[in-house]
Amino acid sequence: AVVSTQSTGELEQQKVEEELAVYKNPDPAARKQSLREQYNRKILEQDNLGKALRAKQKTVREQHVPNVAQMAMWRDLTTLLTCKTNTLSRLQQKEVETGGENILIL
Repeated sequence: AVVSTQSTGELEQQKVEEELAVYKNPDPAARKQSLREQYNRKILEQDNLGKALRAKQKTVREQHVPNVAQMAMWRDLTTLLTCKTNTLSRLQQKEVETGGENILIL
């Protein structure tokens, strides 16, 4: 058990040294391979995603009340159009029953 712990510690030390070598490398392409750069890039991506989501949430909150009002107006419009359709159907039915005479219905 002691040998495996020591070898694990040596492996970790070797990984740390490799990471430092990559990080100290003056070549920017090689530095992009370092874990530090990869994690910084991922953190930046998540920060940008968080900012975008907060902006979208703000927009949704601002538009909620007007959207609810618009939905109510749309529901009222569909009710009105349904009433008009039903009234037109009843008028056409009465016209058929009366033989096509023009009758004013109030």
